[in-house]
Amino acid sequence: MPQLISNQFKLDLAKLEQNALIELFEVDLRGLKDNDGMNGELYRFYAGTNEKSQSIVWQGKTFEPFAVKADGFEMSGNGPSNRPTLTLGNINGFITALCNRFDQCLGGIVRRRLVYMHYLDAVNFANGNKKADPTQEALSYFVIEQLSSLNRDIAQFTLALPSETDNALIGARMITSTCSWLYRSSECGYTGRAVADEKDQPTADPKKDKCSGLLTGCKLRNNTHNYGGFVSVDKLG
Repeated sequence: MPQLISNQFKLDLAKLEQNALIELFEVDLRGLKDNDGMNGELYRFYAGTNEKSQSIVWQGKTFEPFAVKADGFEMSGNGPSNRPTLTLGNINGFITALCNRFDQCLGGIVRRRLVYMHYLDAVNFANGNKKADPTQEALSYFVIEQLSSLNRDIAQFTLALPSETDNALIGARMITSTCSWLYRSSECGYTGRAVADEKDQPTADPKKDKCSGLLTGCKLRNNTHNYGGFVSVDKLG
């Protein structure tokens, strides 16, 4: 899947003098279920803190300080095509517990966000940030294909593009144009009245109010700016 990069971000990458570029990671296990049928959670990590020694905030979301290291990522106009690794600190057996609960986290989604420090939310800075711009990032998606190493200190996962996985347990939503957000979640952002059912048929009944997961569903709710799918992904070769 291609990286999503704005034109301004491309210009920043081309500058001779580079500002600090940081890596933010999301490990999304909400598409996985444990033996009790319970879904996993979404975790946000950054290997450090902001200038106030607090958690980094990007797009209003908090990325907790955590031992995280990524290797093997490539930056190109067509996006990454290799299989990088993501290493996480196994603090107090936290990752071990997740792996035991969710079948080694196979099929989990990893989002890598590259952000220039000068675009971060104003809350990260003691004196605010007039240059804050939540649209300036390079976003790429991967699927956890393998738990390649696990011990008391670290866990290392091998990642793959959704289109390159070999028998990985990935959800179909990752390789279609459907939205990946849970309806009315913080990522979805919709909090309005009941509008339509899962087939985009009008309804005022809150019990029948469901999103189709399609762009049409977002349009009915005037919420297309939060659409979590990729309209052109089905056209990718």
